[in-house]
Amino acid sequence: MVEEFENEKMSEVTKIIIAFVCVMVVGGIIIATSGVTEEQKASNAVLMQYNNLSRIAQYQCPRVILKHTGEKPYVVKNSDSDKQSYVTLTYKGDNEFSESICTVDRLGKVAKLLIDGKEII
Repeated sequence: MVEEFENEKMSEVTKIIIAFVCVMVVGGIIIATSGVTEEQKASNAVLMQYNNLSRIAQYQCPRVILKHTGEKPYVVKNSDSDKQSYVTLTYKGDNEFSESICTVDRLGKVAKLLIDGKEII
């Protein structure tokens, strides 16, 4: 009786292992055959461009504002972008300025800088 129980137990374990292997194989086939479409690639490229542009703007704008005002801005009040060619960040100042608007172009250069309504760049 003990031998029958061990044989049944072993066959259950074998069935579970076979089922697991089958699920893994089917999942691998599904992943391998589902490629990225051209539309998804284009969408990802736009998102990456916007992400990089935003990162550059968050690095460049505080440096330029600090250079012209002597105060480093920390609080971004507003941001605007067409997600392809520019990012505009509006900073709230504390002491040296009340508001600064900084626009970075697609080349990563500060294209426009307004400090309290006065155009600097």
